[in-house]
Amino acid sequence: MTSEPGLAPQDLKAIGLDEESWGELRSGRSGFVARHMGRVQLPMGELTASIAALPLTPIRTGHLADWGDIGSGRSTVLDYNRVVCGVPGLARPLLYDFNQTEDTALASGDTLFLPGSLVEAGVRSRLPLRHWSPAGMERHDGEGSLFVPYAETEWEGERLPLTELHRRRMREHFPDATFHSDLLTGEEERVTEVLHTLLRAAGTDTRALSYVFDRIVHRDGSVERFKPTADASGYHLGPFDYPTADALVAASLLPARAAVAAGRFTGADAAPAPHAPLLSVDAVTLLYAVLGTHRAPGQPPVCGDFDVHVQWGALAMGGYPPQRRGYFFSGAKKTKWMYEAVARDLPWAAPLLFVIAPTAPFLLWPSSREPRDVALVGDLLARVRTAIAAWPERVDRTAPEIQRVVAEWLAAEGAELSAAFRRQIRWGDRLSPDGRPLAAGEPVEPEGFATLTMSQACQIVGALVEAVA
Repeated sequence: MTSEPGLAPQDLKAIGLDEESWGELRSGRSGFVARHMGRVQLPMGELTASIAALPLTPIRTGHLADWGDIGSGRSTVLDYNRVVCGVPGLARPLLYDFNQTEDTALASGDTLFLPGSLVEAGVRSRLPLRHWSPAGMERHDGEGSLFVPYAETEWEGERLPLTELHRRRMREHFPDATFHSDLLTGEEERVTEVLHTLLRAAGTDTRALSYVFDRIVHRDGSVERFKPTADASGYHLGPFDYPTADALVAASLLPARAAVAAGRFTGADAAPAPHAPLLSVDAVTLLYAVLGTHRAPGQPPVCGDFDVHVQWGALAMGGYPPQRRGYFFSGAKKTKWMYEAVARDLPWAAPLLFVIAPTAPFLLWPSSREPRDVALVGDLLARVRTAIAAWPERVDRTAPEIQRVVAEWLAAEGAELSAAFRRQIRWGDRLSPDGRPLAAGEPVEPEGFATLTMSQACQIVGALVEAVA
């Protein structure tokens, strides 16, 4: 992040955004524009340097869990987080701590990040967990998932909230990380204003309301999904009723307060709320943007009359265009009304240019534990560069050609790729495949990566994903 006070809109060209990206915002014709950086035809080395030099710090939204292996390059499919968050100014972790622990069978909950466990050198150790019951905090049997802010654990002889354990360990590796619940509690007044604005804009439209709230968390840590409705008697999520918007919004803030409390649920009078509504992923994403998580505290919108929010999204959120755009960009037209309402109705909110940056290209960085992979991927990138040299920015030509090159390469030299790299591309799990501790390592930039455009890198990842799935 630079020390410059702001950014001239034309300087956004350095990250591949032309005037069409911000013209509607400056003219007042729109309060929200979404752009996908996965389509940008700028070299990865140049692009990442330009992003890091912006007067903002993009966020990398991950999930609360044990990030120790990510910090030491031993988290396989999650090691790209070390790359993105390891370059000053390129990204800062903002962790969603409203996730759910994985169950014993790894069939439900957050089975990728594994917040109900510690993972060291790729080996998982399940944490002892407790959840609330009328008799007090009782041992969780591992059947079903627990809402992380409502869970307790034990570590090194201390009984403590699960969120507190992961926060402590997170600070050892990523001291600049921030957390979802801290944002909700620290900005509670503005969060309340945003949620009231969205509820007014949604009216009684069930579909619109489901973009704001979509689940209920119970005091025992279980979570249920419901479609919200509204009528003259109030708001309803399944059997749970909230007579007013004030009641609904106030109830939704209770889990965040629980997540940041130091010694919660240890007494009968400290039980979590019987039930509380949870924000949808769309509302959470909006809050991260409109509350300026990409800016320093007190910093105004980076372009003056409009703001620019850059967020690194993993495969689900950011995708790898053109094969897969990710859920944010695919749904941007459906959620545009939310951003428009906030920009229109709240005097402190600015029109927003939301830039989704895919982390997919960094899946091309093999681990230093597999030096042969580093050479092989470098060979693939050289072959792709040669094959598309005549029309490097014509996606209609490059996408099928890259698929052909990848398929032929995998049948030849690429057949030597390690099982670890194939698991990384398949988006497998973060654990050691044979259960033995992994040696420390680090993601290694393959030769030729820096000169690939972001678009070309996404196309290569997409071709690899389809070929090795």
